[in-house]
Amino acid sequence: MKYGIFYNQKAGKGESEKVAFLGKQMIEKNGGQALLISGATLAESISDLKAVLPDLGALLVIGGDGTLNVAMSVIVELDRPLPFGIIPAGTVNNFASYYNLPTQATAAFDMILHQSQIKEVGIAKCKDHQAIGSSLTFGNLADIGNEVRQQDKKHLGLLVYLLQALKQIGKNKSYQIEYKIDGKKRNFKTWFALVTTTPSIAGFIYDEESPGHMHLSLLNNIHFKQVFDYLYFAITGKLRVSKQITSFQPQKIELKAMDNKKVTVRIDGDKGPELPLTINYLPEYLPLYVSKKEKATSEQ
Repeated sequence: MKYGIFYNQKAGKGESEKVAFLGKQMIEKNGGQALLISGATLAESISDLKAVLPDLGALLVIGGDGTLNVAMSVIVELDRPLPFGIIPAGTVNNFASYYNLPTQATAAFDMILHQSQIKEVGIAKCKDHQAIGSSLTFGNLADIGNEVRQQDKKHLGLLVYLLQALKQIGKNKSYQIEYKIDGKKRNFKTWFALVTTTPSIAGFIYDEESPGHMHLSLLNNIHFKQVFDYLYFAITGKLRVSKQITSFQPQKIELKAMDNKKVTVRIDGDKGPELPLTINYLPEYLPLYVSKKEKATSEQ
């Protein structure tokens, strides 16, 4: 077996590179081959991964949701799903958390090499080449993520998001969005929209189980009754199960901003493309290494 190990060599002050070499040693000790894949720039890393992906038997990715998204996007663009292993790192690991993957590097490599099984999991894509591993967001709270300064985050932590959210409540920051959900058009004045490939974020179940579908949740045209739900999400990053939340479980979503408004999405925590977008769910697309101890469940 030839394993590719994809990572950002600049992440965590070089810690990802140390983890990559550790994984290489463990793979070779187990009789496999390991190829380290990481360029000096993101564009170079993507180019290197595209070049070697067809020759790999499996791809292991070191990082958080953002790095996972880069690797998944290459897989989607080339339409080359192959056994995919996650070595969690970085600050956000929603995808790894949902599938109960080890959080420590040595344990993650050991699970993949000795105690794993393959689970075909669903992801989504937009623009034919951009993967959505965990989530896509847009609207008021997604805009806050772009507006909050890094230095404020360091000094105030999550409080800075709450303060920014309180400032936004009195402002007309909603967007008139046309949603085409599995072919049916709906218009919603949207304060915040969340699309996920699973019914949970950070281990918090916010929507019903719906195999073979995405999960779309909306805070639309916020008013007094919704302020609590809005602030709860701003503080915790979790959407409550609430009558104030409009939810769907679609396979395909087409999004269009009305009134020529510029609406930018965030995908797996990073800034993404602008609307209009078409999002398609890819059920049972990615062969993911999970623990043999994981109970057999239906595809999410």
